[in-house]
Amino acid sequence: MTSSLDAIATEQEAAKRNLWLHFTRMSSFVDQDVPVIVRGSGAYVFDQHGRRYLDGLAGLFVSQVGHGRQEIAEAGARQAAQLAYFPLWSYAHPKAIELAQRLADLPRAT
Repeated sequence: MTSSLDAIATEQEAAKRNLWLHFTRMSSFVDQDVPVIVRGSGAYVFDQHGRRYLDGLAGLFVSQVGHGRQEIAEAGARQAAQLAYFPLWSYAHPKAIELAQRLADLPRAT
């Protein structure tokens, strides 16, 4: 039976051999582990060793609404069952139209 330490070592080896971390000096990980994030809760993420990190980059790529939000996961699953993703490049889709209308209907700041 493989121990969790063996599994972590195998995952680390594969990450170092096969994964390119954008904007990262991969040589930094020759003598140390690549941080492997395995779960999130609220504004924090946790690595495979249980260390907690503030997920400060989430706002750079997505809206930081927090990890582990069941209602968001359920809404995403409902949407993905119909259409997982489609960009608004020359096409529309019903959820994009609905969201645009909701945003347009918000009160404007004066």
